[in-house]
Amino acid sequence: MTHADTDYHRPGQRRIGALALIRNTRGEVLLVNPSCKDGHILVGGGALPDEEPQHAAYREAVEETGLTQLHVGDLLLVDYIPANPTNGAVEGYNFVFDAGTISDDDAIVLPAGLPGQEPELTSWVFCPPDQLDTYCLPYQARRITEALAALAHPSRRGLRIEGMSAR
Repeated sequence: MTHADTDYHRPGQRRIGALALIRNTRGEVLLVNPSCKDGHILVGGGALPDEEPQHAAYREAVEETGLTQLHVGDLLLVDYIPANPTNGAVEGYNFVFDAGTISDDDAIVLPAGLPGQEPELTSWVFCPPDQLDTYCLPYQARRITEALAALAHPSRRGLRIEGMSAR
């Protein structure tokens, strides 16, 4: 059987995001505020070509927070985001990993911007789960809420579509 509809030598373009769910001892979620988009988001970013998502989540988390002692562990969910013709973004998958709890003594250090440029991240905050809608766009708040549910109840792990259950 052949798969004529799929070209494995030239697959379609997709974004792969690798995100880290980091909490403090009070159960609040670490969010960062990117200078290039609205609302706060989880720590993380794009995986490089041939980079495993779990490794990308660790690399991005260290780059964005300076927290080298992080352990990026279990995959909590994969969140599919369709293409956005308005801004030209291609479809993508965001892998959300459990990156554990940090102590109140751990210093978060955002990366400095390049000379003459605004930094990639402008601020960070620990957000109580019941206030995610205050800080995040709706799909981000849904993604984080679902990741927290998957952390508490492993049977809830799986695929989401724009932060909503695909079941």
